[in-house]
Formats: sequence, C-alpha cells, structure tokens
Amino acid sequence: MSKQTAARAAANARAQVSLTSSTAQIQKVKSALSEAARQITQGETWVLPYLKRFKDELARLEDDQDLLLQAHEIANAAPRRAA
Repeated sequence: MSKQTAARAAANARAQVSLTSSTAQIQKVKSALSEAARQITQGETWVLPYLKRFKDELARLEDDQDLLLQAHEIANAAPRRAA
C-alpha cells in the first residue's frame, strides 16, 4: 500500500469517526429539545430560552454534519477522478 493510499484510508477512518460523533451529538440535542418542548407544553415557560438554544445548536450541528458528509464524498471521489 502506497503512502498516499494509506493516508487516504486514515483520513477516511477519521471522517467516519467524526460522522459518528456528530450523529451522537445531534441525537443528544434532539432529545434535550424534545424534553424542553414537553416541559413548555406543561406550563414551564422558563424553559423557552433553552428551547431556542437547543434549536440553534441543532441547526449548527446539522450544518456541520452536512459539511462532513460533503468532505467525505469529495475525498472519496478524488482518487477516481485522478485515475
């Protein structure tokens, strides 16, 4: 295996770990968002600022995950274009 192929494989593995971590973070925020919404519907209006923060964090995490996926696709397509 050439050094370039090994480097590509290592980068691919790191990207996979990042995607897994990103998905776990998104699930945690979705769970917190759901709990905040439940509390608000039960009259706990003091949770509203947290709901906004969770929504903002979820949007940021999903944008980051989209970028990770795009980077992963670009990295995987690069060797095929070079060939």
